[in-house]
Amino acid sequence: MSSKLTQSRRSNSDIEILDRRELGRGWGTLERYHLRHRRYDGSWSEVIDRDLYTIGEVSAVLIFDPVKNTVLLTEQFRTCGLRYGKATWLIEIVAGLIEEGTSPIETAKREAFEETRCDVENLDLITTVYSSPGGYGEKIHLFIATANLTEAGGHFGLAHEHEDIRATVVSFDDALAACDDGRIIDSKTLITLNWLSRHKGKFA
Repeated sequence: MSSKLTQSRRSNSDIEILDRRELGRGWGTLERYHLRHRRYDGSWSEVIDRDLYTIGEVSAVLIFDPVKNTVLLTEQFRTCGLRYGKATWLIEIVAGLIEEGTSPIETAKREAFEETRCDVENLDLITTVYSSPGGYGEKIHLFIATANLTEAGGHFGLAHEHEDIRATVVSFDDALAACDDGRIIDSKTLITLNWLSRHKGKFA
């Protein structure tokens, strides 16, 4: 049966940017776009304002031990919950910003060592996603890597980046259950763990 799920064929010619201005700059950049775009019926939309916040492009990697059926996850403080009055220390996979002149795969390897002291060599790209496309410009390259996690775990992070990271090895089954019971609420971690649940046969 043929798929009805097809992506519209669009290009930059379907967007007219009338104005683009920087509203603020800190760790990331907040920009406001004044634009219109082509509608599905071929006409142009009304002119709209859209704000876009971007810290940067990211690499993230799920580290999996297929022999012991375990994964290596991290936990650290995140500011996201402050908007909702929540203290958010989130369970996540390894992730970090891609620096200029560095490839996504090199970044994934670097972050794996910085956050967990785990050397990973064989990385496969799962997919590339936009984490929150309505107003956040972050693009994430998601990788899977295999490693021997027998001796993994501990407290790590770079002092000059104010990192305080707990790395923990858990069974894959427990990690997957955590996706359902609310212990894991980070999107990149949910995506990669659920991907692995459907593709574990590749690592047998």
